[in-house]
Amino acid sequence: MSQQPFDQTETTLQNQAKQLAQLQEFAKVGLWELEIASGKLTWSSEIYKMHGKDPATFAPSLDYLLSSLSVTDRERMQSKLKTAIETGQKQQLSHKLIREDGTEVFIELVGHIEYDENQIPIKAVGISSDITHLIQLERSYQELAHLMQIAHQEIYIFDYHSLRYLYANDCALNNLGYTLEELTQLTVIDINPYLTLEQVEKLKALESNQKTVTNLSIHQRKNGSRYPVKAILQHLPYQGQDAVVLFDTDISELKNIESQLTHQKELMENVLETVPVRIFWKDLQGQYLGANRLFLADAQLQDPQQLIGKTDYDLPWRDTKADFYFQTDMAIILSGQSTLTQQETYVDDDGTEKTWLVSRMPLKNAHQEIVGMLGTYEDITERRNLEIQLKHQTETLKHQAHHDGLTQLPNRTLFNNRLQYAIEKAKRAQTAFAVLFIDLDQFKKINDSLGHDIGDQVLKTIANRIRQTIRAEDTLARLGGDEFTILQESLKTSQDAITLAQKILDATHEPIQVAEHTFLLSNSIGISLYPKDAETPEDLLKFADAAMYRAKDEGRNNFQFYTEELSNKAFEHMAMQNSLRQALHQQEFLVYYQPQYHAITEKLIGMEALVRWQHPTKGLLPPIAFIPIAEESNLIVELDRQVMRIALHQFKHWMDMGLNPGRLSLNLSVKHLQQDDFIDTIESLLQHAHCKPEWIEFEVTETNLMENLERMSCKLQQLKKLGIHIAIDDFGTGYSSLAYLKRLPVTKLKIDKSFILDLPQDEEDAVITKTIIAMADSLGLTVIAEGVETLEQKSFLINYQCNQHQGYYYSRPISSHDMTEILSTLNE
Repeated sequence: MSQQPFDQTETTLQNQAKQLAQLQEFAKVGLWELEIASGKLTWSSEIYKMHGKDPATFAPSLDYLLSSLSVTDRERMQSKLKTAIETGQKQQLSHKLIREDGTEVFIELVGHIEYDENQIPIKAVGISSDITHLIQLERSYQELAHLMQIAHQEIYIFDYHSLRYLYANDCALNNLGYTLEELTQLTVIDINPYLTLEQVEKLKALESNQKTVTNLSIHQRKNGSRYPVKAILQHLPYQGQDAVVLFDTDISELKNIESQLTHQKELMENVLETVPVRIFWKDLQGQYLGANRLFLADAQLQDPQQLIGKTDYDLPWRDTKADFYFQTDMAIILSGQSTLTQQETYVDDDGTEKTWLVSRMPLKNAHQEIVGMLGTYEDITERRNLEIQLKHQTETLKHQAHHDGLTQLPNRTLFNNRLQYAIEKAKRAQTAFAVLFIDLDQFKKINDSLGHDIGDQVLKTIANRIRQTIRAEDTLARLGGDEFTILQESLKTSQDAITLAQKILDATHEPIQVAEHTFLLSNSIGISLYPKDAETPEDLLKFADAAMYRAKDEGRNNFQFYTEELSNKAFEHMAMQNSLRQALHQQEFLVYYQPQYHAITEKLIGMEALVRWQHPTKGLLPPIAFIPIAEESNLIVELDRQVMRIALHQFKHWMDMGLNPGRLSLNLSVKHLQQDDFIDTIESLLQHAHCKPEWIEFEVTETNLMENLERMSCKLQQLKKLGIHIAIDDFGTGYSSLAYLKRLPVTKLKIDKSFILDLPQDEEDAVITKTIIAMADSLGLTVIAEGVETLEQKSFLINYQCNQHQGYYYSRPISSHDMTEILSTLNE
């Protein structure tokens, strides 16, 4: 018999083996065989690659395979092998492998048991698939979902047609008070009680992928409370449904947005029939030699034999497609070069555009001669669309997480990141930079009087103007409200910061036109320098903030550099505020009383209640040590009420004792007077102390009254109707106008002690004092002088018809116990 047929058969088998190896390599799928009795393991070349092993030097075994797995995966594999042997059923297992070079690989095994003629299991055979890419893609989706879930902004997704909620993140659920299960039973209308039919129709008119739509709305929590939100909506697909993504910002506290995409991947189960790709191979003439089931379905064939020997012109492709497929595949054969994972876009017969991931490579025999070509293609249209959506949503989420929603400037988080980076860069290069803290002066009045819409437009205009004053390498951020910060890098001298600050003051001082309103605003700017003032982001911002408040103290519309004195002052100021709060809680305040006398009769006509602080470590503190801070921090209101409560009860006690204490004069802060519940509070205090209103006199400082004369006058009129007397304190230090005195229900003027101090020697003070007395007389008002300390002052005042006196000449402020003794003596 001739040797030639055997040689041809051997060559054919070698070629087929070579083709099978190439197919396994291309699909990242390998074959394995395990002898059950010996534990000997045989791999195809592709599995060696998965494990990072060299077939020439490494012999696989079951022991090696089990030892390379984690404890959990090892137990699962042993269990699967046992089940396969006992049941004869095909088994499937996914596991993780860490190669010796540290590379992480995920592999899926599919196998079954083969038996001998006595039905004794002799070996397990199967395939291994490298699914690392699928696992990594799944992780990226999970990371995005996690990022959305933890975002500090409310995110909802609801059905485009029914408006029923499909998803909400933790921030949204926590704010509303619902669980996700509860919320998905509700619609947008349930959460938005003021949503009109017109707005509902507007929601349904959103076109897919159109630009975002923004509006304001009201959300209602599960407990019935409501809060305003700024909503950003976009019509997008979600898990195969027509949906609307809603990003809500709770504008009662100003914070920013997220979205969610999910994706599921099916794993490969075998070499040809279950991989999610079309696979085909051709000979040197471009005739088909074979294909998998998915390709046959595209070619409208059922039996692989129907395909063999055909060309692309014999298949149901359009002529243009057939030309393209045939010529492209032949180019691979002629060039011998592979084209791997190329994206190609085709239009189907129905006009649908699809994207395919296509790979082509030459097929070679054992002698490395080209005998044909192998190709695969996969429909990645949906994946591509998801990747585009994923990229878009990720970019949107990252932008919203680091930028202010109103001005699109960097927010506090991004500014702090850049500030930290600037510190590291400046430290390496030994350079300097400045941090500017900008606060709009009295911007709150615009929001309070004209609303947030007008205020937002003003803020956007201011942001644009400031942006035009800085360089490209500088960072402008909005921290919130009307506060902006600038990171000015590459500072040569402090003069650079001065120049920028002046540019900002000039740019923002120009008139701003919003609708029919024209605004003329100013800024206060604080500046801190690195490394001169501080070397941490927290301190640089804190010190710039302190310098900004110094600028406000200096009259606003200016800039100030940080000094160490500001830091010490700010610390002491904060410590005093905290101590004041504690003191109010612990009731550490005492009330002292300074008698008021009729200078001619020497009769006690009343007393002024004066607060003292019995500090646990500093002893008895006078009002000047804490009243200014109390007024600044709004603690003055509670302090006023505590003093009134103590003084009223004490005064009623003296009345009950029959000691004739005269009239009780109480100092009244304007902030207390401005409270909406002020009149109700006074009535309640009088009622609980059982004091008559006519026993009481309130002293209000002249300067504070003029801040809002109309409103203050209304409140004082209400006090007068109750029967309470009104006195102007520190008269002469402010406006001292007859015009405003006529408009106020005032019964008494108190001459400020600064005019009494140098009487009668100081001629100017003497003239002012006599003028005040004459003014009071012309208006029919009583006049009292405070700060009377000498006989000469007393005589001068009596001579000019001021007979009510208060001061050290008569008595210092004294405790209630000492005042009781004085009253008892006077009434003997």
